[in-house]
Amino acid sequence: MVNKAGQSRWIQRIRPKLVVIARIVIGLAFIFSGFVKGVDPVGTSLKVREYLLAFDFDSLLSLSFFLAICLSIYEFVLGVNALFGSYRRVTSVLLLLTMLVMTGITLYLVWVNPISDCGCFGEAVYLTNGQSLFKNIVLLLLSIFLLFPHRRVDGLYHKEIQPLTVQFSILFILGISIYGNYFQPLFDFRPYKSGMDIREQLTSASLDEPRYIYEKEGVRTMFAIDDLPTDTAWHFVERVSLAASKNSIHNFAIYDGDEEITDAILDVPGYTILVLSPSLATADNSTIDKIDELYDYAIEYGYPFYCLTASSPEEIAKWQDDTGADYPFYSMEASTIQSVVRGNPGVVLLHDGVIVEKSRPWRLPGEAELNAPLEELPLGQVRTYTVWRPLVTVLLIFFCPMLFLLLFSKTIEVYVVRARVRRVARLRKMHLALKEKIMKNKEETQLQLNHIIMRKKIVAGNWKMNKTLQEGLALAKGIESALTGKKVNCDVIIGVPFIHLASIAQTIDTRKIGVAAENCADKVSGAYTGEVSAAMVASTGAKYVILGHSERRAYYHETPEILKEKVSLALANGLTPIFCIGEVLAEREAGTHFDVVKAQIEGSLFHLSAEDFGKIILAYEPVWAIG
Repeated sequence: MVNKAGQSRWIQRIRPKLVVIARIVIGLAFIFSGFVKGVDPVGTSLKVREYLLAFDFDSLLSLSFFLAICLSIYEFVLGVNALFGSYRRVTSVLLLLTMLVMTGITLYLVWVNPISDCGCFGEAVYLTNGQSLFKNIVLLLLSIFLLFPHRRVDGLYHKEIQPLTVQFSILFILGISIYGNYFQPLFDFRPYKSGMDIREQLTSASLDEPRYIYEKEGVRTMFAIDDLPTDTAWHFVERVSLAASKNSIHNFAIYDGDEEITDAILDVPGYTILVLSPSLATADNSTIDKIDELYDYAIEYGYPFYCLTASSPEEIAKWQDDTGADYPFYSMEASTIQSVVRGNPGVVLLHDGVIVEKSRPWRLPGEAELNAPLEELPLGQVRTYTVWRPLVTVLLIFFCPMLFLLLFSKTIEVYVVRARVRRVARLRKMHLALKEKIMKNKEETQLQLNHIIMRKKIVAGNWKMNKTLQEGLALAKGIESALTGKKVNCDVIIGVPFIHLASIAQTIDTRKIGVAAENCADKVSGAYTGEVSAAMVASTGAKYVILGHSERRAYYHETPEILKEKVSLALANGLTPIFCIGEVLAEREAGTHFDVVKAQIEGSLFHLSAEDFGKIILAYEPVWAIG
């Protein structure tokens, strides 16, 4: 028991340290991965294109640059959250899902090898697919460990501050990417850095033993110089050096047709200006004027000026026709051009084979500034590439605001909480005001709705004691046929004799034409020969019943009391009463028509509740106006 308790306490003490270590390792890995991708978004987009082509997502190639930006932001922000312990649960889940996907992809790369390297750290660190798989397995295990709850290990920033750190991280890496796209990458991980002597590098490369890659029936094999195949079925693909990486200086070669002229270009004393374009067909033609100004400057001061491109002779000829370019064009592999300088086109300034400047044309000095030899201009001064200045700049730009958020987290937290309280109070006030307005207008709204309901148009007609059953069916079908395909803005109801009810209600579509009985009894059931109860009417499928018709009042002496019972029984059986009211001519001429109608309504309907009264259809039909 003592040992187990001691082991438990030891685990409790060591676990927070392991969590911190796991956070640091996986956080720094994701931060570095996202940062190097964001620094060089163009290079990242090229790697994304390789993946899209390898996995047959050709339709997404146009989105490669956008996907590269999104990937760098995602990895960088996820790494920052992991390092500082922000959004622990969400971050842990995302880390695990991300590593599961990445490990699966690298496992496929190791198995099939459609891409020579994963590119997970951009061009900063070259990893083979096998090395990348090992790295991903380690990070996957760490992400699984971080997925378990560790309540004793809090994040560095308070919950209210964490959204600010995420927003700043997004803006930071997005700014780095924008700078790298419109200028040149802030950190140059490529072999062609400012201040590098290309001739010296090529000379050292020549000491490496070259290898030659040949292809036969889709299979590529590497041979030494003494073991080259003699079988004509083998086709030469490329020459490589064992010491050369994917973007090594060893691949730097310039051709004039089939003749290599690399040394002739690099051995030119003094300054040489190179315009590089992997594809003139897709080059940015908005920079033509800048290139022309630079070419005129080169002619004036006697500097060699060349365009290096991987374009076909047809594309070169079209470029010359469109721009009027009369400078020499030479060939270079597109991958090498993209490795030397970002942008299409890009400009490289050499001095005795040393890289002096790499830039996009629009960043070059204007015609007014190119007023002296390059030796006297800032553009012509050799600046050796150093990583320290941009590194210190980036660290200050990122960590100073993050440190500010940490030091003043309490003050910022109070401000955020107060702002949130004010926002909630404002929303609550708006809610109460809206609720009060709704309650204030509720009665008016209900009256308006009732008014709309009362004003609903209804066209109803009863056949009285006319038509045989066959004639009645034919008439009902004729009415239905006349209304078919027409959009009417009223309800149509036909009142038919009792003998027609069941047949017509079952024959026509009662959703389009309502069926009404012309009367019903004021009794529920019993020995009342010749009478039809409300329940009998409802059983036929009819939905309406006409009550209080002037003829029933006049010929059969139906009183308000009798109609009161009929109305109640009709409602009890789910029927909608069409209650007829109206005065005779003598009553109209005597001016008592309002009193007559009032008595008819009061005597038969005023016993109803408000809900039941709303179900009544009042049909005002003065007797003197009939016919």
